[in-house]
Amino acid sequence: QHWLVEQYADALYRFVYNQVGGHVQEAEDIVQDTFLVALRSIKRFRHQSSLKTWLFGIASNKVKDRWRRVVRHPEVELPEWFPGIGGAEIPEETLARSDVRKMVREALTALPAHYRTALVLKYVEGWPVIEIAGAMGRSEKSVESILVRARRRLAAILEGGL
Repeated sequence: QHWLVEQYADALYRFVYNQVGGHVQEAEDIVQDTFLVALRSIKRFRHQSSLKTWLFGIASNKVKDRWRRVVRHPEVELPEWFPGIGGAEIPEETLARSDVRKMVREALTALPAHYRTALVLKYVEGWPVIEIAGAMGRSEKSVESILVRARRRLAAILEGGL
């Protein structure tokens, strides 16, 4: 059981940290809850997906629960990995500008949780669509569609058209 935490803690923390807007304590609490749930239910793990995908699915549900409890979205720290819009990279010097960082931060917080989850798994963790589908409990086509809509929505928000 200790091996489970050692093997997946860093990646799980990184994922959750980006989902909760860079709030360290929130991320730590959710990761801890994720491992507690996983350890309690490991006997029910059916091996229909990888253990990593199963863990990220539990974490994703914990993050959704957290967002449901929050009345207003907290300020999200713009991750360094931010992929830009439509696959185009945003130059680092542009991201360094505080007004751009603030605008992107606000746009990210305005996205629905499933959009944030898909984007973080794809662009932060570098997961293939099939693994994202497993973690989110959706089909590959659904995830591909979510990613397209999430990028469009993010672009629209950034262009001022909520």
